Amino acid sequence: MIRELEPLTGLGAELIRRADRAGVALIWRAQARFACQTLVRNGKVESATASSSTGHGIQLFTTEGRTILGSRDDLLPEPATALLDHLFGALGRADRLGLEPAAICPLTPLNARAVPDVVTQFDAIDLPGAGRRLIELERELRGTVPGAGIKLSYRTDLDCWRVFRSDGTDVLFAMPRCGLTMVASSNGGEGRNTVGVSLHSPSPGCAWDERYLARFMARAAAAARLALALPDAPSHPAGSYPVVIDYALAKGLAHEAFGHAAEADGFRSSVLAKDGRFEHGRKVGADQVSIIDEPVEHDHAWQPFSANGVRRERTVIVDHGRLAGGLSDPWSAGPGGVALSGAGRAESFRNGPVPRMTNIRIEVDGPLPAPGRFEDYGPEQVRDLLANAGVFRRHPVVSFLSGYSGGQVNTSSGDFVFNCKAIYRLSDDGVEFFKPAIFSGSMFGALDSIREAFGPLELDALGYCGKWGQSVPSSGGSHRFLVLDDHPTVRLGGG
Repeated sequence: MIRELEPLTGLGAELIRRADRAGVALIWRAQARFACQTLVRNGKVESATASSSTGHGIQLFTTEGRTILGSRDDLLPEPATALLDHLFGALGRADRLGLEPAAICPLTPLNARAVPDVVTQFDAIDLPGAGRRLIELERELRGTVPGAGIKLSYRTDLDCWRVFRSDGTDVLFAMPRCGLTMVASSNGGEGRNTVGVSLHSPSPGCAWDERYLARFMARAAAAARLALALPDAPSHPAGSYPVVIDYALAKGLAHEAFGHAAEADGFRSSVLAKDGRFEHGRKVGADQVSIIDEPVEHDHAWQPFSANGVRRERTVIVDHGRLAGGLSDPWSAGPGGVALSGAGRAESFRNGPVPRMTNIRIEVDGPLPAPGRFEDYGPEQVRDLLANAGVFRRHPVVSFLSGYSGGQVNTSSGDFVFNCKAIYRLSDDGVEFFKPAIFSGSMFGALDSIREAFGPLELDALGYCGKWGQSVPSSGGSHRFLVLDDHPTVRLGGG
């Protein structure tokens, strides 16, 4: 895939020369992508697919703030220049639409490459071998957790970009995304219950990597046991409770509740802005709590440069309880009153980039120890952490919300609704098991109620995030566990 983008230097220079002669600026984005996946169920390969795509998108913009985009599903020179000529004509008619101009902020030219070494492994993917490997892993899981329905999938995705700009910018980067996913199911009680787990790797060889597999299989076995246990679990009483959440749910809180509200293209209605501008310094959470977004190397959502050719910056959204920064692209930074963070992401060359998160996390000062692996912690071990830290002296009963299975937020009000995978009530007397319930309320109330954190940062809670019809990888997390005091604006369950 990278090889298809490397010869484009001459074509990029020609497009820039033509744009200069026409008196407009240009951003040219070329993309090459290769993905494959295989799925196994009941000891058989149910599907195996492979796909590849190449194409480019042209974005023109004027000093008056007019912009236009066009794309083609190839990288051929003559069609590219013909598309450019067509866009010149369309841009000249933009005033007729009556749209408000949007000026671009000053940009610094950049020439850079970011191509991980693992990219060469994508030339030798053995998809039939991956299917056979999944059958072996499924057999092992069925022996470990009899009775659970198990579906396993293996996926690889190599997403490569090259971005040229009129100011001489030329960046090329490749984003490898691979991993295994398992969905376990059970019938019983009120019906079918499913629990899924995924674990990322940058390498297509992950299905044969024993260290990777040890973590994945531990998580998969725990998920299968949970799927079998859920039908007989009672429902948790509704109300406001002190809770402990794991890093996956903490990632959901950071991503959905604060990350989207901090995207500068939405500041006209964001609860984190006033009159369309970010409210720097506003108190939004506990003094020991920060929220940070940045690309993390080898991560599922890693993107070192924006689709506008801007280096992706580390952005502190909340700094010790106060708003500190937003996620912006060249068109939203100035109007939103935030620094340019290089947050513009696009699903494909056909899409216009918009500010998006990469890896977002909650950090708490002075986390308490939680040794070993995250996979070593079930509800009993979490209960021991709370007991040793004296949490039960403050709260005799704490509800442990385990896992994350989606949610959403109203960015204009700051209200969120999340789903966990299971609930455990922890106390000095032991552990009680409950079905999952809605976790909802005010994002400000939730962030203000964080008191303790346990363990190192775990940043591999992964997913895909939708915005304006585009889906891009997301990831993040927090310390292994966070303790939140009960708060009147945050509830567990309905009612």
